[in-house]
Amino acid sequence: MAEILLLGPVLTFIFIALIIIVALKLGKGIIWLIINSIIGIVVLVLLNYLPFVNIVINIWSVLIVALGGIPGIILVILLSHFGIAF
Repeated sequence: MAEILLLGPVLTFIFIALIIIVALKLGKGIIWLIINSIIGIVVLVLLNYLPFVNIVINIWSVLIVALGGIPGIILVILLSHFGIAF
């Protein structure tokens, strides 16, 4: 039983270590990801004011746009237009 209780913190430590390693490897890429995310979220909010675009802004749409940037916006618009999500 003790092995199961120890497994959670060990996996969490491994996951955090992998995130730190990837962040250090990306370096400059993180800055571009942040800029792309900010631009994507601003464009998502501005697009929502257009009468022909009806996107629900929730945690999932914001996460897709924040991680994907402009391609994320296109994905969210397509998913919303075809009625798959949002």
